[in-house]
Amino acid sequence: MAPKGFIIICFLIVNCASFALPRAFPNQRLQNDGITYVRPSEFSDCFEFPNGRELIIDGLAQEHWNESCFAQLTDTKHLSLVNGSIPMITFRSNKLLSLSVLQTNLEWFEVRSEKNPTLKSLQISRNRLQEVPSNIKFLVGLTLLDLSQNALEFVDLQMLRSMSQLRTLDLSVNKIVLIDADSDLRLTNLRNLDVSYNQLDRLDAFPRVFPVLGTIRLIGNRWSCEWVDRARRNIMDRRIVAFGVDYGCDQHRQGGLCCYGDLVTDGTTEANALKEGSLVQEISKLANDLAEKPLAFGSDQSTLELLTRNDGRDKILIGAKLDEVKVFLPD
Repeated sequence: MAPKGFIIICFLIVNCASFALPRAFPNQRLQNDGITYVRPSEFSDCFEFPNGRELIIDGLAQEHWNESCFAQLTDTKHLSLVNGSIPMITFRSNKLLSLSVLQTNLEWFEVRSEKNPTLKSLQISRNRLQEVPSNIKFLVGLTLLDLSQNALEFVDLQMLRSMSQLRTLDLSVNKIVLIDADSDLRLTNLRNLDVSYNQLDRLDAFPRVFPVLGTIRLIGNRWSCEWVDRARRNIMDRRIVAFGVDYGCDQHRQGGLCCYGDLVTDGTTEANALKEGSLVQEISKLANDLAEKPLAFGSDQSTLELLTRNDGRDKILIGAKLDEVKVFLPD
């Protein structure tokens, strides 16, 4: 009979090659306190499964990690399934505080249809997940949701409405073309958002859905310049910290982001603005106009100043300023 606190479950093991651990886990805080680390070479046909507080299983090959597997982990609070091959997971546990599934070729993740306030951190990264499971809404206690480095193409933020404690959402390095949200949705505790390295051209949910957002990461997408212009104003107005800068842009770079279409700044499109190539001609024309119809300066202290902006590549003339009066060129 197995000793108390240990339960025997049988695993069918294929692929027993060793794999290296990733450099960091979300539950890294326990690296020297209570971690049980299991490699494939330690499995046998019938394995006595440990129930340490933090359990890392590296290189397991199992077709389906199901509810009965979770049920065996009576004392485990933090579970990491790393490397190997686990294409299907059905989650059900009222014990786990965090679950990490890293590089296991996961394609299908299901959640039992019952509210789970216990799980705080869910990381499914470097896998093959193609859609966010609809039943993820039952994980009402999540504070961190990391679905980075998968194959997601569409995300409906409505699925996260029940996650009132969610603080960090990472959707980076996917194939997302659309992130949708109902007009009344508010993720009232979300402070960190990462949608970098996708295929987005706009994020209409920003900033409306994220009233307390503190940091955002947007690089590596195909943003429209019109959307970037609005987003940049919201970022500055709300003092949100935007991480990262795009380099090697095909068309324009605005506010540190590559963008496509007409470059927009303060209502003036790049197509209609005056670029550096014609700047000298425009200044000369303006000087001639002033010579023909000189301005009546109110005092010797009045000065005329040409207004320009620099979009990172070109200097653009956008208007003129006399003392505190500004006049902008028409669109």
